[in-house]
Amino acid sequence: MSAIIPLASSTTESKQNSSLEVEGLETEGEDPSEIKQPFDPEKIKVRTVNVVVDQIVSRLKYNEIDLAPNFQRKAGIWDKERQSRLIESLLLRIPIPVFYVAADKNERWSVVDGLQRTSAINDYVTGEFYLTKLEYLVNLNNCYYNDLPRSLQRRINETQLVMNIIEPGTPDEVMFNIFSRINTGGMALNGQEIRHALHPGPVRNYLEKLAKTSEFLNATNNSIKTDRMADRECILRFLAFHIDPWEKYSANDLDGYLGDAMKKINRMNSHRLDILTESFLKAMRAAFDIFGNDAFRKRYELNEERRNPINKALLETWSVELAHRSDKEIETLVERKQEVTNQFILLMTSDQEFEKAISISTGDPARVKKHFLEIQQLTKRCL
Repeated sequence: MSAIIPLASSTTESKQNSSLEVEGLETEGEDPSEIKQPFDPEKIKVRTVNVVVDQIVSRLKYNEIDLAPNFQRKAGIWDKERQSRLIESLLLRIPIPVFYVAADKNERWSVVDGLQRTSAINDYVTGEFYLTKLEYLVNLNNCYYNDLPRSLQRRINETQLVMNIIEPGTPDEVMFNIFSRINTGGMALNGQEIRHALHPGPVRNYLEKLAKTSEFLNATNNSIKTDRMADRECILRFLAFHIDPWEKYSANDLDGYLGDAMKKINRMNSHRLDILTESFLKAMRAAFDIFGNDAFRKRYELNEERRNPINKALLETWSVELAHRSDKEIETLVERKQEVTNQFILLMTSDQEFEKAISISTGDPARVKKHFLEIQQLTKRCL
């Protein structure tokens, strides 16, 4: 592989973007396409192959293609007209864009770019929809796959698709950077979407399960957008710093740190997962009991006219701190919640370094230690 995949257009969201409910979805210093440390270009293992539609359908039948990544868009989100136009392109022999997949050691593929196209092709061949609103082959409107003459079925089945396959053995940090440079559906992948693709296994369902708990939804006032996995990243950040104490965090690579946490969760047995779950739920309940709808949000005064959005650094910090407290200590903090709030407002308004630590480059080791240490000391003062 002699060239690196071209950089996709940036879609980093601004903190001020009102459509986002999580502050700093991509804060400064956490751009997934940013190379934290140089790596050997020889480690970029990507091969290009041509496969026919029949192979794709067969792989899907035997669960050899993973459509679970669901990066920005879920499979099946295309309407029937758009799906039909894709099938019409195949019938007209019009080339369609290249696909990107990541292969594991068993040659199972995870779709990185091409989820909608893969789903549409498979759904048509397996009889899930009929063609509609075609531009040229109007005589085929209302035709299911089985209604087509054999010659046209064969034309679809034998259509060659170009696949860029990211080979197993490519280091995680290299794969992470490659994924971030792929422009999926016109929208660059964010960090959690990439981690989700890189780490298949129980952790995917586990994060989704925690994101749907009433405790998490209450503590966050049901305000975190789910369509791009922002909720799962928030939860993963808590889990990562709960599994490995924040005092041990040293590398300036939050993406890698969170990826390692996903690997560890994948290896956990049900007993360890149950303990981890209870710690998470305990922290969420405590945060809501102390702060109510202001949990995990910046506070600068008692009666603010507008509530700030959820801040990921505050979520990970407060939740880890509360998870480590005993039930008796949490009871005390709830009883003294006004004092806790007052102390937090004082911290926000008097310590610019703390405010900076939860706002910019939140994966920087010094800033991680800063916001964890300050919240820990604040909690001790209130006990």
